[in-house]
Amino acid sequence: MKKRLHLAALALLACSAGSGAKDLGTWGNLFEPAEQDMLVFIQNRLGAMEKSGELEQLQREATDRVKAHAVRPVPVPGLTPAVTYRALRFDPTFTVADTITDMQGRIIARRGDQVNPLDKVPYSETLFFIDGDNREQLAWMKAQLPGLTNFKIILVNGNVRETSQALDEQIYFDQAGVLTSKFGFEHTPVRVTRDGRVLKVEEIPVSGDK
Repeated sequence: MKKRLHLAALALLACSAGSGAKDLGTWGNLFEPAEQDMLVFIQNRLGAMEKSGELEQLQREATDRVKAHAVRPVPVPGLTPAVTYRALRFDPTFTVADTITDMQGRIIARRGDQVNPLDKVPYSETLFFIDGDNREQLAWMKAQLPGLTNFKIILVNGNVRETSQALDEQIYFDQAGVLTSKFGFEHTPVRVTRDGRVLKVEEIPVSGDK
Protein backbone atom coordinates (compact mmCIF):
# COMPACT_ATOMS: atom_id res chain seq x y z
CA MET A 1 0.00 0.00 0.00
CA LYS A 2 2.76 2.40 0.99
CA LYS A 3 4.64 1.59 -2.21
CA ARG A 4 1.59 2.46 -4.37
CA LEU A 5 1.11 5.78 -2.55
CA HIS A 6 4.79 6.66 -3.07
CA LEU A 7 4.54 5.97 -6.82
CA ALA A 8 1.37 8.06 -7.06
CA ALA A 9 3.03 11.00 -5.34
CA LEU A 10 5.96 10.86 -7.78
CA ALA A 11 3.54 10.79 -10.72
CA LEU A 12 1.69 13.86 -9.44
CA LEU A 13 4.98 15.75 -9.00
CA ALA A 14 6.03 14.90 -12.55
CA CYS A 15 2.74 16.09 -14.00
CA SER A 16 2.75 19.36 -12.06
CA ALA A 17 6.33 20.07 -13.10
CA GLY A 18 5.59 19.51 -16.77
CA SER A 19 2.23 21.18 -17.19
CA GLY A 20 1.49 23.40 -14.23
CA ALA A 21 4.53 25.74 -14.26
CA LYS A 22 3.66 29.46 -14.29
CA ASP A 23 5.70 32.64 -14.68
CA LEU A 24 5.38 34.29 -11.28
CA GLY A 25 7.22 37.41 -12.39
CA THR A 26 10.05 39.13 -10.53
CA TRP A 27 9.78 39.65 -6.82
CA GLY A 28 11.69 42.30 -4.87
CA ASN A 29 13.32 45.60 -5.87
CA LEU A 30 16.06 45.85 -8.55
CA PHE A 31 19.12 48.07 -8.16
CA GLU A 32 21.76 49.14 -10.71
CA PRO A 33 25.37 48.08 -9.86
CA ALA A 34 26.93 50.73 -7.63
CA GLU A 35 30.46 50.27 -8.98
CA GLN A 36 31.53 51.99 -12.21
CA ASP A 37 33.07 50.02 -14.99
CA MET A 38 36.80 50.07 -14.20
CA LEU A 39 37.84 51.11 -17.71
CA VAL A 40 35.39 54.04 -17.66
CA PHE A 41 36.66 55.06 -14.23
CA ILE A 42 40.29 55.02 -15.42
CA GLN A 43 39.45 56.99 -18.56
CA ASN A 44 37.56 59.59 -16.54
CA ARG A 45 40.38 59.84 -14.01
CA LEU A 46 43.02 60.28 -16.72
CA GLY A 47 40.89 62.91 -18.42
CA ALA A 48 40.59 64.87 -15.19
CA MET A 49 44.35 64.60 -14.54
CA GLU A 50 45.11 65.77 -18.07
CA LYS A 51 42.86 68.84 -17.70
CA SER A 52 44.38 69.78 -14.35
CA GLY A 53 47.97 69.33 -15.58
CA GLU A 54 48.62 66.59 -13.02
CA LEU A 55 49.21 63.98 -15.74
CA GLU A 56 51.85 66.11 -17.46
CA GLN A 57 53.58 66.68 -14.12
CA LEU A 58 53.68 62.95 -13.35
CA GLN A 59 55.08 62.20 -16.81
CA ARG A 60 57.76 64.85 -16.36
CA GLU A 61 58.74 63.45 -12.96
CA ALA A 62 58.92 59.92 -14.36
CA THR A 63 61.15 61.11 -17.22
CA ASP A 64 63.43 62.92 -14.76
CA ARG A 65 63.76 59.76 -12.64
CA VAL A 66 64.71 57.67 -15.67
CA LYS A 67 67.31 60.22 -16.76
CA ALA A 68 68.75 60.45 -13.26
CA HIS A 69 69.00 56.67 -12.97
CA ALA A 70 70.67 56.45 -16.38
CA VAL A 71 73.52 58.79 -15.43
CA ARG A 72 73.74 57.59 -11.81
CA PRO A 73 72.73 53.93 -11.52
CA VAL A 74 72.39 52.16 -8.18
CA PRO A 75 75.89 51.77 -6.63
CA VAL A 76 77.44 48.33 -6.29
CA PRO A 77 77.06 47.59 -2.56
CA GLY A 78 79.78 46.52 -0.14
CA LEU A 79 82.83 48.09 -1.82
CA THR A 80 85.32 50.30 0.01
CA PRO A 81 88.52 52.11 -1.06
CA ALA A 82 91.60 49.87 -1.21
CA VAL A 83 94.03 50.35 1.69
CA THR A 84 96.52 47.59 0.90
CA TYR A 85 97.51 46.04 -2.40
CA ARG A 86 95.94 42.66 -3.14
CA ALA A 87 96.11 40.48 -6.26
CA LEU A 88 93.52 37.84 -7.12
CA ARG A 89 93.35 35.29 -9.92
CA PHE A 90 90.17 34.75 -11.92
CA ASP A 91 90.04 31.49 -13.90
CA PRO A 92 87.36 31.77 -16.63
CA THR A 93 87.31 27.99 -17.25
CA PHE A 94 83.79 26.55 -17.36
CA THR A 95 82.12 23.18 -17.95
CA VAL A 96 80.20 22.84 -21.22
CA ALA A 97 76.55 22.10 -20.43
CA ASP A 98 75.57 20.85 -23.90
CA THR A 99 77.62 19.81 -26.93
CA ILE A 100 78.35 22.80 -29.16
CA THR A 101 78.58 22.47 -32.94
CA ASP A 102 79.23 24.88 -35.79
CA MET A 103 76.92 25.53 -38.78
CA GLN A 104 78.25 22.43 -40.54
CA GLY A 105 77.58 20.22 -37.53
CA ARG A 106 81.24 19.88 -36.57
CA ILE A 107 81.78 19.56 -32.83
CA ILE A 108 83.40 22.57 -31.17
CA ALA A 109 83.07 21.34 -27.59
CA ARG A 110 81.46 18.28 -26.07
CA ARG A 111 79.17 18.23 -23.08
CA GLY A 112 81.25 17.98 -19.91
CA ASP A 113 84.40 19.44 -21.48
CA GLN A 114 86.37 22.00 -19.49
CA VAL A 115 86.89 25.08 -21.67
CA ASN A 116 88.96 28.18 -21.02
CA PRO A 117 87.89 31.02 -23.36
CA LEU A 118 91.39 32.50 -23.14
CA ASP A 119 92.65 29.45 -25.04
CA LYS A 120 90.23 30.18 -27.89
CA VAL A 121 89.85 33.97 -28.08
CA PRO A 122 92.65 36.58 -28.17
CA TYR A 123 92.19 38.91 -25.21
CA SER A 124 94.41 41.85 -24.27
CA GLU A 125 91.97 44.40 -22.85
CA THR A 126 92.56 46.07 -19.48
CA LEU A 127 89.55 46.75 -17.26
CA PHE A 128 89.53 49.46 -14.60
CA PHE A 129 86.90 49.62 -11.85
CA ILE A 130 86.65 52.89 -9.92
CA ASP A 131 84.32 54.88 -7.68
CA GLY A 132 83.43 57.96 -9.70
CA ASP A 133 82.57 59.94 -6.55
CA ASN A 134 86.04 59.37 -5.09
CA ARG A 135 88.33 62.23 -6.19
CA GLU A 136 91.49 60.30 -5.38
CA GLN A 137 90.39 57.39 -7.53
CA LEU A 138 89.52 59.77 -10.38
CA ALA A 139 92.98 61.34 -10.15
CA TRP A 140 94.58 57.88 -10.07
CA MET A 141 92.61 56.82 -13.15
CA LYS A 142 93.59 59.96 -15.02
CA ALA A 143 97.25 59.21 -14.29
CA GLN A 144 96.89 55.74 -15.85
CA LEU A 145 95.50 56.99 -19.16
CA PRO A 146 98.66 58.10 -21.00
CA GLY A 147 99.80 55.25 -23.25
CA LEU A 148 96.69 53.12 -22.75
CA THR A 149 95.11 51.83 -25.96
CA ASN A 150 92.83 48.87 -25.25
CA PHE A 151 90.92 49.43 -22.03
CA LYS A 152 87.55 50.12 -20.43
CA ILE A 153 86.71 52.25 -17.39
CA ILE A 154 83.85 50.81 -15.37
CA LEU A 155 82.15 52.62 -12.50
CA VAL A 156 80.88 50.88 -9.38
CA ASN A 157 79.48 54.17 -8.09
CA GLY A 158 79.06 57.72 -9.33
CA ASN A 159 77.75 59.82 -12.17
CA VAL A 160 78.52 58.35 -15.60
CA ARG A 161 78.29 61.67 -17.48
CA GLU A 162 80.39 63.66 -15.03
CA THR A 163 83.06 60.96 -14.84
CA SER A 164 83.19 60.75 -18.63
CA GLN A 165 83.70 64.52 -18.82
CA ALA A 166 86.34 64.49 -16.09
CA LEU A 167 88.40 61.76 -17.77
CA ASP A 168 87.44 62.56 -21.37
CA GLU A 169 86.75 58.86 -21.93
CA GLN A 170 83.76 56.61 -22.52
CA ILE A 171 82.50 55.25 -19.21
CA TYR A 172 80.64 52.04 -18.39
CA PHE A 173 78.81 51.00 -15.21
CA ASP A 174 78.78 47.60 -13.51
CA GLN A 175 75.00 47.28 -13.35
CA ALA A 176 73.86 45.16 -10.38
CA GLY A 177 77.51 44.36 -9.62
CA VAL A 178 77.65 41.48 -12.10
CA LEU A 179 81.36 41.85 -12.91
CA THR A 180 82.27 42.78 -9.34
CA SER A 181 80.75 39.52 -8.09
CA LYS A 182 82.37 37.51 -10.87
CA PHE A 183 85.89 38.82 -10.24
CA GLY A 184 85.46 38.76 -6.45
CA PHE A 185 87.11 42.05 -5.50
CA GLU A 186 86.03 44.04 -2.43
CA HIS A 187 87.95 47.30 -2.78
CA THR A 188 88.60 49.86 -5.51
CA PRO A 189 90.26 50.96 -7.69
CA VAL A 190 90.78 47.66 -9.47
CA ARG A 191 92.78 46.75 -12.55
CA VAL A 192 92.04 43.51 -14.46
CA THR A 193 94.59 42.22 -16.99
CA ARG A 194 95.37 38.94 -18.69
CA ASP A 195 97.99 36.76 -17.05
CA GLY A 196 98.43 33.67 -19.20
CA ARG A 197 95.34 31.48 -18.88
CA VAL A 198 93.80 33.52 -16.06
CA LEU A 199 92.88 37.14 -15.38
CA LYS A 200 94.84 39.09 -12.79
CA VAL A 201 92.58 41.19 -10.55
CA GLU A 202 94.46 43.88 -8.61
CA GLU A 203 93.06 46.00 -5.79
CA ILE A 204 95.31 49.06 -5.80
CA PRO A 205 95.53 51.72 -3.08
CA VAL A 206 95.45 55.16 -4.70
CA SER A 207 98.40 56.21 -2.56
CA GLY A 208 100.72 53.86 -4.43
CA ASP A 209 100.26 52.01 -7.70
CA LYS A 210 102.01 48.66 -7.99
